[in-house]
Amino acid sequence: MKSSIKIFSIFGIPVELHISFLLLIILIFSMAFFGFISFYIAFLIILLFSTVIIHELSHSYMAKRYGIPVDRIILLPIGGIASMGKIPKDPNQELKIAIAGPSANIIIALFCFICLGIIGGLGSLSFSSLFITNTPSADLTLFLSNFLGVNLLLGIFNLLPAFPMDGGRVLRAFLARKMDYVKATKIAASVGIQFAVLIAILGIFFNIFLILIAIFIYIGADQEYKATLISSMLEGIYVKDIMAKNVDTLSPETPVFEALSTMFKQRHMGYPVMDNENLIGIVTFEDISKLPEERHTVPIKNIMTKNLILASPDEPALSALEKIQKNNIGRLPVTRNGKLIGIVSKTDIIRVLDSKSV
Repeated sequence: MKSSIKIFSIFGIPVELHISFLLLIILIFSMAFFGFISFYIAFLIILLFSTVIIHELSHSYMAKRYGIPVDRIILLPIGGIASMGKIPKDPNQELKIAIAGPSANIIIALFCFICLGIIGGLGSLSFSSLFITNTPSADLTLFLSNFLGVNLLLGIFNLLPAFPMDGGRVLRAFLARKMDYVKATKIAASVGIQFAVLIAILGIFFNIFLILIAIFIYIGADQEYKATLISSMLEGIYVKDIMAKNVDTLSPETPVFEALSTMFKQRHMGYPVMDNENLIGIVTFEDISKLPEERHTVPIKNIMTKNLILASPDEPALSALEKIQKNNIGRLPVTRNGKLIGIVSKTDIIRVLDSKSV
């Protein structure tokens, strides 16, 4: 089941709503309907997510300028996520991509400030009124003041030097100008973890929601460092260097029970399926485990995966790992000119990482 719904595209980038975000919208307007908050506040909260889209689009636009593909932008209850390719290790490029999002929020806040000055409403600036549950007067001045306050908060908060927020990437970009990229990431991630601990302590005394933010920052900082470390350890290693070249294959007519027996004997959990010299599919233990035992006499061509995700022998090992993780699979057939020449698994890549970490 698809977990998100596309609402529109801009700059060729699909913008999608996650199912959980739709549930949030229902919750917000239910609260408004039963009088816990005003409809004005409900509308304003939803409208704020338009600035989240602008924030992520700013990142994405800058990334595309540097040739980084952006698959989509997903709106979640915690904000937006731009699914893009690998962030460049060039500090100047990373800095510009990272700063683009918060800059958009600050520009929106500045625009609201100018509008308030024009209509004479600067004395009505009130961020706190956004969270008051009784009904405020929904005039333009109040709207602009709230919109200014929230965008300013989002811009500043995202500039905190803590992964996975934009400020963490800004910090790494500055550090990477003077030191090794992995070391710069380690320092930036360490700062992020310290911020997470501080925010969690504040959450204990002031607001439990801060603890959730702290957990998000802590996990994000740790994952960012690990991802960068893995990228560094796999640098210069290609699929052809680690793939298994003597590949056992199965015929499409092989019965399921026979394929299962081969898996147990050979201790491999997936096999390419060949019709003469043509690769037509791959069958895994997971495919078989979904099948009732009474159907184990059917040929594997009935259950094999036909939509194959392939690797090239000259492809970086990191790229193969990203394919494996993104598609939640265990192995990739390796082909050259349409011919099967090997297979690379997640285990093969982990073995390389283990040898590098010794």
